[in-house]
Amino acid sequence: MNASEKIVPSEISAEMICSIANLAVLGVDGIEKTYMDLKDAVIDAVHPSAISKGVKVVDKDGEYKIDLYVITEKNVVIPKVCRSAQIKVKESVEIMTGKPVAKVNIHVEGSGKY
Repeated sequence: MNASEKIVPSEISAEMICSIANLAVLGVDGIEKTYMDLKDAVIDAVHPSAISKGVKVVDKDGEYKIDLYVITEKNVVIPKVCRSAQIKVKESVEIMTGKPVAKVNIHVEGSGKY
């Protein structure tokens, strides 16, 4: 097999994408944890997507749109941490799935110990 060829499963579950994104965002300095509340579960029942542990993934037109709900650590520069998280999640999902990520939105739900 050529080094430039990738073996990518034909179908990757949305739950797997959520897991990849969750692990990636938790590896970013300044992110304390992901956050999910009850309204996310209700919204997910109305609009089909995958939502797990504060990560929501929509697969549309061959691209992923990912929303992450996070709690940052205390005393961090939030825009810098969020930009780092966007880059890491995008790269991780694209490498693991071979599919493009159109958008990564980071929603900061709080800061400090919760």
